[in-house]
Amino acid sequence: MWKKIKEFIRALISVTESTSPIKYRYGARIFVIVVLMAYFALSNPPNNNPAGHSTVCIFHNLTGYPCPACGTVRGLKYFFHFDFYNSLMMNPLAVIVALYMIVGLVWMTIDLMRNSDSFDRLTTFKPHWSFIIVIIILTAANWWWNIEKGL
Repeated sequence: MWKKIKEFIRALISVTESTSPIKYRYGARIFVIVVLMAYFALSNPPNNNPAGHSTVCIFHNLTGYPCPACGTVRGLKYFFHFDFYNSLMMNPLAVIVALYMIVGLVWMTIDLMRNSDSFDRLTTFKPHWSFIIVIIILTAANWWWNIEKGL
């Protein structure tokens, strides 16, 4: 088993040391996403009591109120433990982040195999101002919901 892990790490290093900037960027990103997904999947599921948790959120520690992103990490843990309902109830942003991680991982892997940069072109997309307004409204609604549920 350790031999296969060493071979995987060597293959990953050889991809990231390639002279192609696409392979370097995607190899490093894929590694980070896989490590994060493994952490969320293999760590203990979060405590069901949101009031009894400790937080590293600076905003929450200074004001006593949750920020719009409070609960996202616990929601990701629920998501990768296949508890989709609690993930959505903890923070809907967690579902969006988890889906972005999965889609990004698959997309970057395909780009890496094709030596393409379509994922990078997507990340430089400039949204229309109306899309930004909708995102601001949804973030404010999520923030209000975090405050109401006592996160």
